[in-house]
Amino acid sequence: MAATVFFLLFLIQVFFLITTTSCKCNNTNLLNFPALLAFGDSTLDTGNNNYINTLTRSNHPPYGRDFPGHHPTGRFSNGRLVPDFIASVLGIKAAIPPFLDPNLPSNELRTGVSGELCVGWIGIR
Repeated sequence: MAATVFFLLFLIQVFFLITTTSCKCNNTNLLNFPALLAFGDSTLDTGNNNYINTLTRSNHPPYGRDFPGHHPTGRFSNGRLVPDFIASVLGIKAAIPPFLDPNLPSNELRTGVSGELCVGWIGIR
């Protein structure tokens, strides 16, 4: 029940975000978002695990099969993530890159990155 309520509140926030950014006044947007920085849990991880010393990676099939280019990106998903869709709707970029990517151009930092790490910890007693 709590998860359903949380999800509905999230959808309402996304709806208001999309509707307020699409309002036009004299051909200019009322809100202008120049960048998107994603912080959260594994549902926002865009592939930072590929650049740390860990056994949990998703840089192999079937991950990425629905991503543009149909290749694994290090995301624990078969395609784009919620921040990718939000950034796309806001006109920022098509996909949010991982912050730890050593080949990340500096201009990507100006428009947004994801600083998430999807690392699982198991405690054995």
